[in-house]
Amino acid sequence: MVRGFYTAGAGMVANSRKLDITGDNIANTRTSGYKKDKAVSSAFQQRLVMKLDSTALQQSMQIGSISQGQTIDSVFTDFEQGVLTHTGGVFDLAISGDGFFSVLGEQGVLYTRNGEFYLDDNGFITSISGGFLLGQNGPINTGGSHFEVTPAGEVFVNGEMIDILEIFNPANMDALVKHDQGMFALVGDAGQRAFTGRVCQGYLEASNADMIEEMMDMLVSQRSFQSCSQVAKMIDSTLQKATELGRMNV
Repeated sequence: MVRGFYTAGAGMVANSRKLDITGDNIANTRTSGYKKDKAVSSAFQQRLVMKLDSTALQQSMQIGSISQGQTIDSVFTDFEQGVLTHTGGVFDLAISGDGFFSVLGEQGVLYTRNGEFYLDDNGFITSISGGFLLGQNGPINTGGSHFEVTPAGEVFVNGEMIDILEIFNPANMDALVKHDQGMFALVGDAGQRAFTGRVCQGYLEASNADMIEEMMDMLVSQRSFQSCSQVAKMIDSTLQKATELGRMNV
């Protein structure tokens, strides 16, 4: 019975973590370039249930197995591309295909699929967090003039190419760790592949988190959490009654 109490508790912890992840996804369904997270869960290692022969304690027989509950093995980011939406904005950029924009901020170089950029007072193109959009020659400065970006990432100002966007296309996506505002940091060796996609000016990539799908996942996790909670309460109540009976028999 006590084992069942811990099994229910493990289910509550796992589903609480799932609710946190789903909540983050729902909060970012309208964040450009956002990549949703998913939880990978599994049961604790199963144990065999053996029956001992009362007449011969040395003999036993397997009668089944039991699980000790659910746990979250890992959380991974789904890098599936979101839908590209036309905005017509000069500073709106999207990548069709694999790759990330490189942004220089206070924490160093970070990578993002969020192409919602702005022009600062000094003519630099910056991200929503204030980081500088990087080209192969460093932060891109348009001088406040009109600029164009070709599908290959070439940046033209007044008809003259001034730089090429620094598109990072890692070979190992597991080396990316999610930061705030759709940014990713590089940890370990990610390698790099040639950029074969296209840069689309005047477009933004939508979040790949679907509101309806995430709401359904949240309802499933909530009901599972409530079920585990009810089981834990029932076991607790039964243990209390057993304790009271034990005291009466003393």
